[in-house]
Parts: sequence; structure tokens; C-alpha cells
Amino acid sequence: MKMSSRVVAILTFLGLAALGLFLFQSIESTQSTARATTSLASLAQHVAAAPGMVEPEGEEREISAQATGVIREMRVEENDEVAAGQIIAALDNTEQVARLESARAALALRQAELERLTNGARAEERREAKDALMEADAALDLARREHERRLPLTKSGVSPQAALDQATSHWNVNKARRAAIAERLAMLEAPPRAEDLAAARARVRLAEADVALSEALLEKTLVRSPIAGTILRRSRVAGEAVTHVPPTPIAIVGNVRGLRVRADVDETDVGKIVAGQRVEVTADAFPNQKFGGRVFRVSSRMGSKVVQTGRPTDRVDAKALQVLIDLDPGVKLPVGLRVDAYFLVHPLSAQTGWLQPMKAQKSAGRFAIARD
Repeated sequence: MKMSSRVVAILTFLGLAALGLFLFQSIESTQSTARATTSLASLAQHVAAAPGMVEPEGEEREISAQATGVIREMRVEENDEVAAGQIIAALDNTEQVARLESARAALALRQAELERLTNGARAEERREAKDALMEADAALDLARREHERRLPLTKSGVSPQAALDQATSHWNVNKARRAAIAERLAMLEAPPRAEDLAAARARVRLAEADVALSEALLEKTLVRSPIAGTILRRSRVAGEAVTHVPPTPIAIVGNVRGLRVRADVDETDVGKIVAGQRVEVTADAFPNQKFGGRVFRVSSRMGSKVVQTGRPTDRVDAKALQVLIDLDPGVKLPVGLRVDAYFLVHPLSAQTGWLQPMKAQKSAGRFAIARD
């Protein structure tokens, strides 16, 4: 009787143990299935992932001086808003200013010479020449009459030959003087010669070119922002020397009103990325946050990776395709921040059957990843 009770107790215990093991395995299997389903649901949202870096819309611009010199003045600070063409720094330009003033003075002189040649002599000069010609005519007439009066007197012996010679000489002198004055008057009244005008105009153009060169050299001492944006970094201060060969960076400017992510997509995932595709961006600096964006442009050429994550699994020698992602308006992230970009399933996949999400396949009690 006692043996029968023990057997029953043992069988009951074994039955309860078997039932508990069965229930435990069922619960564990259900939980594993739920975990796998949750994990796969998350995987199903993304078709590819790539490291990237935040940059301003239109990329950053490194600003350098176009001349060698010493910075006289820095007119911006970091985070200042600047307009396109705004002066952000000025080099010492005392020499360039003096050269420009000299060139402008030379140009004014050449222009005055051309104007004088074009306008001819002044009215006062012409009037003076005409008066001189009338005086020369009167003197010549007097000398001619004196010579005519002395000639018969000398022939008759009344007047000596010396007096006739003196009258003849005086007459010739007055004729030469009158001819010179008449020639000067004709020159004053004549229009300028074509070759003189051409030479004067050439001298003016040469002076204008010198002024333009001086202005260009002066302009090179003024460092301007090529775009409208924000000063992201100021690399120099007043008093430091800079060169243009090689160029010395002075500041970095970028348009941070719109931000982009430059992502390096691995060569195995390039067929999964298209323009307009939605993207989720995460960063270690902002845990548990996702930032939306959209693929703006996909490069047409493979190249080396630009973004280095520093992670042990990072394949430095792998080829990558650069993809530009426009972040949604209102997203504020530091420029240069390293991020991860997750490319979502494109709406075209429902129509074309490509870029399909992953699905679960159960095999031998385990879940594996497969594609439709």
C-alpha cells in the first residue's frame, strides 16, 4: 500500500514537472517570437545605413586672402551673420592706396591733354596771333616802302649803298617775321592731326588700365565673404601675417539656415538609395532622438570614404558613394557632427517590387532574415 502511494506521488511529480517544462518552453518561444518580430519590424523600416557628417547647405567655404600682408582689421566674430560680398577682414593697404592715387592723377593729366588737343587753341591765343600778324603786316609794309624809297636815291648817288643794304635787310627780316606769325596762326586754327589724337587717346587708355590695376590690387587687400551665411570659425586675428601662395585660411562661412548630411553609402548598398528617399538621422550626442531628412542628391561616381567614424568595424579601404541628405526645416545640429543615416523604404517599392523590407523565416526554432 505504501509502495503504491509512493509511485503515485512520483508519477504526479514527474507529470507536473513535464507540464511546467512544456509551459516554460511555450512562453520562451512566444517571447522569442515577439522579440524577433519587434526586431524585424524595426529592420523592416530601413533598407540601408551609412555614416555621415553634418554640413551647411551649399557646403562650407574657407575664406583666404588674395594678397600677402598683415591683417589690419578683423570685422567679424564667430556666429556672426554675413551677407554675400561683405568685408570680413582688411589687410594693411597703405602702399596700394598711394599707388591708386598716383594712377588717378596720371589719368587726369592724360585726359586733360586729350581734351586740349581736341578743343584746339583758346580764343585768346587765336586773337593774340591775329594781332601779331596785323602788326607784322604793318612793319613789313613800312620796310617795303623804305626799301623802295632808298632804291632810286642810291642809283642817283644821293643816298649811299649802305643805307640801301640796311633797308633791304630790314625788309627781309620783316617778311620772315610775318611768315612765322602767319604759320603759327594757321597752326592754332587748324584741326588736330589724326595721329596726334590717336596717340593721346592711347595714353588715356594706358592710364585707365593702370587705375584699374591699382583698384584691383587694393581690392585684394579686402577679404569678402563669397556667400551669405554664418561665420563658423575665425582662424586669424588682427596683426597676423597672411599669404596667398599657399593661401592662409582666415575664416570659414556656411549657410546654417539649412543643414545637410553628407553620407558615405557602402558600395553594397548603392542600389537601395534614390533621390527623394526619406532618411532618419541619429547622433551619439543626442541619444533617443531621430532627425528627419530626404535624399537630395546621389553621386554618380564611387570614391573613397570621406567620413571616418573611428569605430573598429569601419572599413577605411572600402569604396563609397556620397549621398547628400537635406535635413527637415527646423533641425538644429552642430556643423561637423558625425551622425548615422538610416534610409527608409522608398514608396516605389510597393509598385516596382524592389527595395522590399526584410521578413522573418522560421527554421529549426530560429528566425532568419530573408527578402521577398
